[in-house]
Amino acid sequence: METQNNEAIKAFYSQHHDRIRDKRSKSAYPLRHYAHATQYEGILQFVLPGMKVLDAGCGDGVLSVLMANKGAVVIGCDFSAPNIEAAREYAVEHNIANVEFLVGDAERLPFPDNSFDLVVSSHVLEHLPHFDKGLQEVMRVTKKRAIIAIPTVLNPCSFVQVGRGWFWLKGPRSFVAFFIGIVKTVWAFVTEREGVNETYGGADVPHIFRFPWVMKKKVKRFGFHLVSYQADCLCLPYFEFLLPTIKFLDRFKNRGILRNLGYGTTFVIEK
Repeated sequence: METQNNEAIKAFYSQHHDRIRDKRSKSAYPLRHYAHATQYEGILQFVLPGMKVLDAGCGDGVLSVLMANKGAVVIGCDFSAPNIEAAREYAVEHNIANVEFLVGDAERLPFPDNSFDLVVSSHVLEHLPHFDKGLQEVMRVTKKRAIIAIPTVLNPCSFVQVGRGWFWLKGPRSFVAFFIGIVKTVWAFVTEREGVNETYGGADVPHIFRFPWVMKKKVKRFGFHLVSYQADCLCLPYFEFLLPTIKFLDRFKNRGILRNLGYGTTFVIEK
């Protein structure tokens, strides 16, 4: 499922400011905050002090700073100039010296082969006009290992999102969106599509929630090795009182069928 309108997509993202910190890290909605904090934790477990790490598609720098706080030497790269400006300000605010940020295209990363001990791409590749190019670039610039997280569709919260609702909000639109999302997901499955395109930022640009097995097939096709994968969060929508249940389920998010049912999936891939 590749998108053809490359120039329009690039133009949108070059000036789009994600404001991830405001929307997710600082979210007043417990379900939204937990889902994204848990997703970051799934990546941070692989980051060790002294590692040279690339955050490919760093947004406004939240994950880059978290990795730098673990002692890694981090470069954050993003196609959006406003994101990079915000990321630099964020690092200064937190007095983080072992991170730098630059503008760059995830489909053409501005680094030589085998430049990094670890490359991280957190919910980025699904935004690209050509997902496969992004995957290949991430693997090109790592010495061995990459951690790639993407949105996946086999989760109740994912159904709400692709149905054009908000899983952290209660209301008619979000409740109806759940059932619309199920229909879209079933249709994508029977028509053998990669997933469901939510679109992004109120614009007609890609944001595809893929089936987990799609990524597994791509990894194999390009000759890489899938070390492991797990659900980012086994999230349940709408109601904050479900958080204890979600946290219990997340103890098993790397096991059996449950690792395919996340609101996003994190893949550990090696050359």
